[in-house]
Amino acid sequence: MNSIESKLNQIYRCHDILDEIVLNVIRNVDRELFVPKGFRSFSDTDYAIPIENNQNMLTPFSEAKIIQEMNFNHGDNVLLVGLGSGYLTECISHLCKSITAYEIDEDIFKFGKNNLDSHSKNRDKIQLINKNILDVLREICLYNKIVFTCSLNSHEAYIRYLGENSKSFFFINQDNSPYKEGIIIEKTRNGYTEKKNIVTSKTNQLMD
Repeated sequence: MNSIESKLNQIYRCHDILDEIVLNVIRNVDRELFVPKGFRSFSDTDYAIPIENNQNMLTPFSEAKIIQEMNFNHGDNVLLVGLGSGYLTECISHLCKSITAYEIDEDIFKFGKNNLDSHSKNRDKIQLINKNILDVLREICLYNKIVFTCSLNSHEAYIRYLGENSKSFFFINQDNSPYKEGIIIEKTRNGYTEKKNIVTSKTNQLMD
């Protein structure tokens, strides 16, 4: 078994990441290129690697779980809130028509943008915006797949901004716990459905 297949078995398949489309993206996007130099030996471990300003990358398992559950396809226009290192943006870009990533923190924006400018194979499909998504909430309806990598106290205030037939991922804060609960919202003309306990992770709260 080669090192890539060993990594897939240890980190991903043991966490029920079994979609071969997702696993193929993981094979083809070198996560080490998106990790700060001092932590590259940890790039393929289930560890929340620190980046700028006391924030962390999501773990490889969390990233893969989001990608698998969101079921991206090549017709999707994707919104990602929280650019981070740019790794998740790059992975999603292999599965969609276009992806727009918002990042409010200027240092993290520069870090993620530099990674994508240097290493992305789909840079022409990626738009990066250094702005708070709360300033342009009405634009969320322009996307049919939305991912918030930062956490919220509640998703309820965002429901009305989602477009019909959209699918969204949110991390929701939990009382007395540093871990956030990942949920998926699917909105239709007649309302929306909610799928809970997708994944749990430590992540920073959306700044207002």
